[in-house]
Parts: sequence; structure tokens; C-alpha cells
Amino acid sequence: MGKKYESTPGLVALDMTALVLSYMIGYYVRFRTLEGIFEEQLYRVGIVCLLLIYICTALSMGYLENLMERSYPKEFFLVFQINCVLAVSLALVLYFLHIAGDYSRIFYGGIFVANISLMTAFRCLYKKLLRKYFSVEKFSRRFLILTTGDAADQVYGELTQSVPVDYSLAGMVLLDGDREAVSGRLQEKVVADRECMYDYIRQGAVDEVFISVSNYPVHEIEDVILTLQHMGIVVNVNIQTFGLKTREKALREFGQHSVLTYSTNLFDNTSLFLKRALDLIGSLVGLAITGVLTIIIGPMIFLESPGPIFFSQIRIGKNGRRFKIYKFRSMYMDAEERKKELMEQNEMKGQMFKMANDPRVTKVGAFIRRASIDEFPQFYNVLKGDMSLVGTRPPTEDEFLHYTNEQKRRLSLKPGITGLWQVSGRSDITDFDEVVKLDLQYIDNWSIWQDIKIIGKTIWTIICAAGAR
Repeated sequence: MGKKYESTPGLVALDMTALVLSYMIGYYVRFRTLEGIFEEQLYRVGIVCLLLIYICTALSMGYLENLMERSYPKEFFLVFQINCVLAVSLALVLYFLHIAGDYSRIFYGGIFVANISLMTAFRCLYKKLLRKYFSVEKFSRRFLILTTGDAADQVYGELTQSVPVDYSLAGMVLLDGDREAVSGRLQEKVVADRECMYDYIRQGAVDEVFISVSNYPVHEIEDVILTLQHMGIVVNVNIQTFGLKTREKALREFGQHSVLTYSTNLFDNTSLFLKRALDLIGSLVGLAITGVLTIIIGPMIFLESPGPIFFSQIRIGKNGRRFKIYKFRSMYMDAEERKKELMEQNEMKGQMFKMANDPRVTKVGAFIRRASIDEFPQFYNVLKGDMSLVGTRPPTEDEFLHYTNEQKRRLSLKPGITGLWQVSGRSDITDFDEVVKLDLQYIDNWSIWQDIKIIGKTIWTIICAAGAR
């Protein structure tokens, strides 16, 4: 209900204005003059990169959302976070452009110290101006609450705490006319009943209505909706959500039906497209590296343990889909048969098998596992669409058949070559419930930027060989 004014170009313009001013302040601190600041190509490139990075990060990481719900201290800490991301991102971009060393540290520092102050001040001022602007009746969206006497207190309480800043309450209409059921403090908010509400709406200033009823004849509600539509009034009808306080729900079309969709996380198509694009690019690079590794590692694997260079196995993918996973073979050919004999030595609590010094692992296999080289053929699974670069660990069929309901939810995204649990301890984690916890944390907070950060941490983890077996 209503437009999120904190997501308008106004906030973007203010943030970008703060960035430009901060850039000028940084230049002045460095050179004690502003003359020629945008005439030098070096500094033109710098400001363009900074603004483009801001736009990309602000739109994708939610920096423009829920502005009016944050306190001023929280706003400061968010701005501090934004500037940390901007500083790191700008440094990386300028490094790849081979011009990072042409800017002084004083210039860098001046920009971001100034921008933290200016951006915080601009955002706080913007919030104050919004509240003041929409407190004027002619600039706000005036709405009526249409409900029944027994529900009036609850509806009023819930709605007035969450209604957008650009809305103001015009009053309440009791469709059943039961004023006695309304508490004393809300009596003055009641402006009409079912019989006279059209007169009130026709003669007064009303932009929208919010209808929230439970036990009321459906045909009468239909009549109210159609009549108000003909009067040019926007009608918002509360949907029965069965009292469920889920994190994500959305109204969608399912065939010819309007449905309320519940999910722990509803991903937008743009983000999923970006994730798939990242997968395709990463898989092509990974497969090129895999080809080189195959030439080097393949003969070593075969000489120690004659047999196929690649190991394949049926694994479980998104929401229970079966697929064949590929790895460089790191075990002897009879590894699966010997697994039953080693189950008593399983160090993993729950639906996974892990043990130190696994006798089924070859010497070459131990090396490629420590270096995480054995995972490279999975880039083929990513290219095919069975897996993603980042996701959850794909379980075996045996593990999957013993999953609980909560453990199944870790498969609500495509499995990945790497993931949050791999960069949070890898084989050092000995409790499968901890793996599930990390996987669900990843799913519930997923974003394309989180994937990029996990990929970066994975590279570092591989270099350090942290937790690898």
C-alpha cells in the first residue's frame, strides 16, 4: 500500500550529490585548490567510476530501502557500511585500470571521511523534509479504513504503525455500524457507517480505502469495491494470511487464479538472471583451467590407481532433482564398497560422512583434495545448470533419504561448488546441523553480492588450505 518514497530518485540524487561534493573536498584537501578538478582525465575517470559503483551497489544491496524505519544512529552505521563498500570497490576498479597508484591516500581519505558526514546529514535531512512535506494534507494520500466494530482496534493499531510516510488517515468506516465495540480512543476516528460512507467519500478528500473484514458477506464487499472503483477511489483489500508471520509472501497469478505465495525467500528474476550469468562466466573460466589440470593431474591419478580419471556420482540438486556430479577421482576404485566398513569412524554428526586420514584416499587424491583441485570438473555441472558457483553442498542419495523437513530446505537453491559453510570451516565442522544452519543462513540472506564475497573468500581459503581434507 503506497509508494516507497525512500526508493525514489530523490535519495539517489542526494547520495550522488554528497559523493560529488566529497570528491571535491578530497581534491581540495590534497591540492588546496579546485581549479582543473574535472579537466584532468585522471580525476574525471575517478568520479565516473565512483558514481557508477554507487549506483550498482545501492540498487543491488538495498541501501535505498526502509529509510523512514531507521533511527539516526542506524542511518550513520549504514552510511559507514556503504562507504566501506565504495572504498574497496573503487580501489579494485582503479587497480584493474592500472591507475590506482596515481591517486594519493590523502585524496582517498578526504573523500570518504567527507562522504560519511555529508551522506549521513543529507539522508537525515531528507527524512525530516519528507515527514514535514507529507504532514500537509494536500500532499499526502488520505485513506479510509473500512472494517467492522470488533476488528477496528486491531486493524487501526496494525495499520497506523506500518503505513508509509506519505499516507494520512482520513477516518474509519464501520460496515456493521457497531460503534459500541470500538474503544473510546477510536470513537472520534469513526466518520461513517455502511449507509452513509458513499456520501462521506463523495464530499470529502479521500484517495484510497483499506478494507479489512473477516465475517462479512462477500457479495456486499464486491459491491463496495465496484462502487468505489467507479468513484475513482483506489481500493486495497486485506488478504487472509491465516496469521502467518512469514518473512516473504507475495500476491501472484497462478493460472487463472490470484494466489498468495509464501516462501522463506522470494527471489526476483533479475537477481536470478545475474546469478546465472555469473555461473556461465565462471564455468567457462573454470572449464578452461580444468582442461589444463586434466593434462597434468590425469596421468598421476591413473598411474597410482588405474581406472577413470573422473569420478561421477548421483547427487541431489534443487528441491530433490537428481543429477550426476563430476570430480577428479581422489579415491581408490573400491571406495564406495569400503565406506560401509568405515561408518563407525565417521567424525561427522548427522547426515554426512567425514573422517581424517581416510584410507580410501590415494596419495594424489590427498594432494588434490588439500588444494581443492578435485572440485574443478564440477564447472561442467555449473555450465549444464545442475549446480551454481555458490550454493549448498549437494548431498548423496543416501544422505538425502534421511533428511528431516528442515534439512530439506537447504536444497531450495541450486547446490554450489562452494558455499558459506565451505568458507566457515569446511571439514573442521563436525556437526551436520551446523552445516544446515550455515546453508539456511546463506539462503535466507542471499544476494548476488553475497555470492561474489563467498567466491572471494573461497579463493583465499583454497590458498591457505584452511579446513581442507
